[in-house]
Amino acid sequence: MSEVAVDPTRDDPLLIPATEGLGGPLGARAWSAFNWWTPIRVIMLALGGALTIGYLQKAPCRDPGRWADQFQLTHACYTDVLASWGSFKLISGAIPYVDFATPYPTLTGVFMEIAARLTGLMPVSESQRVAAYFDISVVLLSILAVIAVVTTALLSAPRRPWDALMVAVAPVMILQAFTNWDLLPVALLGIAMVAWSRRAPAWAGMWLGLATAAKFWPLLLLLALVMLCWRAGRMRDWFTIVLTTVATWAAVSIPVWLFAPAGFGEFWAHNFHRGADWDSLWLPIEKITGWETGRATDFRVLAALIVVTVAVAVLVWKAPRRPRVPQVMFVLLALFLIVGKVFSPQDALWLTPLAVLARPRWRAFLVWQAAEVLLTINRLLMLVGLEKSDKGLPDGWWYVTVAVRDISLLVLVGFVIWDMWNSRGDVVRDGDVDDPAGGPLDETPDRRERRRNTVSDVEPMPV
Repeated sequence: MSEVAVDPTRDDPLLIPATEGLGGPLGARAWSAFNWWTPIRVIMLALGGALTIGYLQKAPCRDPGRWADQFQLTHACYTDVLASWGSFKLISGAIPYVDFATPYPTLTGVFMEIAARLTGLMPVSESQRVAAYFDISVVLLSILAVIAVVTTALLSAPRRPWDALMVAVAPVMILQAFTNWDLLPVALLGIAMVAWSRRAPAWAGMWLGLATAAKFWPLLLLLALVMLCWRAGRMRDWFTIVLTTVATWAAVSIPVWLFAPAGFGEFWAHNFHRGADWDSLWLPIEKITGWETGRATDFRVLAALIVVTVAVAVLVWKAPRRPRVPQVMFVLLALFLIVGKVFSPQDALWLTPLAVLARPRWRAFLVWQAAEVLLTINRLLMLVGLEKSDKGLPDGWWYVTVAVRDISLLVLVGFVIWDMWNSRGDVVRDGDVDDPAGGPLDETPDRRERRRNTVSDVEPMPV
């Protein structure tokens, strides 16, 4: 297998013409005078720039005194991190789950508590504590962003060291890195996938259990892996990662449940009873059709999720060549978000590394990312209109925005599905590569291939 690194300015259909005005693609000796600047170091520098822009974009909201007359919405600097300081009573030393019901899984509450405790150690005045809390959270989230980008690089094909740059400079990374605590499960899932790629399913399960204790969506990795492991005949590895995932999640979550059942149960109750969110396709459908909401919405969502799961399972089984792990995980998560009750703007962070690993091409990726930026801005304008009917974004235009985001994501999903079915078009597999993130699945023949080879090896009976 050739180990010559792929230069994106010579490989990507969008970047090739884009570099013509800058003198053309990089030459073979472009970096010869700058040997220290390896791809990962350049990517880290780019990530630092992106996170700095993201921080400056949220900075106007660091002063809680400005959170009046919808300042946080009209200036597009709203962040749940700052809001949690007051709404969750962290300002008065309240402990998540113990002193207040927390609508997030266990490790997200632990993250809040760690940031609050570190804030208490800072030599700042009482009026500056909320800004200090945000700044400390930004530092911790930035570390998680580094982990997310590094794990993306480790999961990429050896010949494609520049693919992680797509994550580092993604518009969603800039806009949403400090909106919520979503980088925590993204980073933990990245570590879990790296462990799986290193053929360590037990360690992968431990990290996946931690990721699931931060947000529940990383559990979809088990669904993706069971489809692939069944086809490859590697179910023992799947059972190993399942057992360690469950054990780790239980070790983290059950003590909190026993000590503070009401606070712990808020996450489950909140997600069970909530209806279709503003960003869900079900909300405009229900308004247009007049369909019954409540439990009826839950049944429709459940039916859609079952259809998606069966369809992806059939695709994985019927594809001429076994798809790669990130491809299946990305398609599953994207479709689950589209047909689910909630698809918040910051949820795009979950998809970004997986999208890059599934299909490292810039054009469709940036189109989808642009749609996510549009959705974020229009959502804030829509929320302005809820309080001031003469301002903000009308409902109709908001529903159009949701449709644009979903369609752009579906187009990207369609490209990934095409690569899953037609593996010759999968750029990751150029150079005789199978599945860099596959771990026990990488270079493993399918069960049906082994069965076919076994039959062909049997000598005919003498006549």
